[in-house]
Amino acid sequence: MEMDCIRTQATLSAVHDNESVTDENAEAARAHCEECGACRAFAAELRALDSLPAPQAPPELIDRVMVAVTAIAAERAEEIEAAAILEAPAVASAVAQASGPRFEWFSGAGRWKAYGALGAAAAAVLVVAFLVTRTPAPETASIHPAAGAEAGTLDLTFSNEAAKSAGAAAPMATPAPPRAPDYLTFRNRVYKPGSLLSDSTTATESIGTVTTAFSGAGAPTQVQSYRSPVTDGSIVVPGPDGSRLYEPVVRIFSSLKYQMVAGNAVDRFGQWPELPSRFPAPTSPDGSPTFVIAGGDMLGVQTHTAAGIPQTQGFAIAPGTPSTDPAGSNPNWTWWEPILIP
Repeated sequence: MEMDCIRTQATLSAVHDNESVTDENAEAARAHCEECGACRAFAAELRALDSLPAPQAPPELIDRVMVAVTAIAAERAEEIEAAAILEAPAVASAVAQASGPRFEWFSGAGRWKAYGALGAAAAAVLVVAFLVTRTPAPETASIHPAAGAEAGTLDLTFSNEAAKSAGAAAPMATPAPPRAPDYLTFRNRVYKPGSLLSDSTTATESIGTVTTAFSGAGAPTQVQSYRSPVTDGSIVVPGPDGSRLYEPVVRIFSSLKYQMVAGNAVDRFGQWPELPSRFPAPTSPDGSPTFVIAGGDMLGVQTHTAAGIPQTQGFAIAPGTPSTDPAGSNPNWTWWEPILIP
């Protein structure tokens, strides 16, 4: 039996992957390799693969998966609790009327519905447990028996105490650099310098003014700003070095862009944005009493919510994030709202 290169290399790959290969095909592949340099080289490459180290997921990816999975576990737990509350009267009525054994009271579609909900939550818990045992990162959710609960039940609710010890979700604060980036604000939204443009006429129209001294030591002045020629939320501001595109400072949460909102007058380069004045400064590292730990953004950074404000409308980030984070190493708490498109 003769083999061409394609069939030979397919057979070699199957043998390498421990797939079932007939003795006849294996012998034909070996015979072909004795006469074909290209297939001998292919076989050598397969052997070289065995000497490579096993691939490992980056710690940052594992951290993001941990945050996402624990959030799913918490959501499943809330769904089960809500379903139990809604169905409690119906279950109680069935118990009162039933004459058969106890296991007959919860049967049919209702039983399978409950099993499905419990199974989904259990699956999420198992994934969390697997990741925790495979990585040194601590849990970001409180997974422990609830006080007074029966054996076998789990409390999967997020707690500030658990999040304080969370690895990726509550990283150690990074010391702030002596100077903030070259921020300016428009309608209290924070922007950072982008590319230079030929002039402000490349923008479509004037949209208002920004108050800034740029990098100068003089008093801040009002500078006309223009709509950006691109639709990413940028603005165009003429400055000492020409008309420049200023990009919104954003982070991703739930696949949407959220822009940093400044509560102070960032009227010259080098100033750090602060929380809007409507939020009292937190007195605890976990954000209390102003904020409550909520979850994590796309980078796995812990987010915090404020009372009465859905997280989809705004959230806070603790100070001291890494310099690579959208907030930089801001020493202040920062507030983020859906991106503004001027």
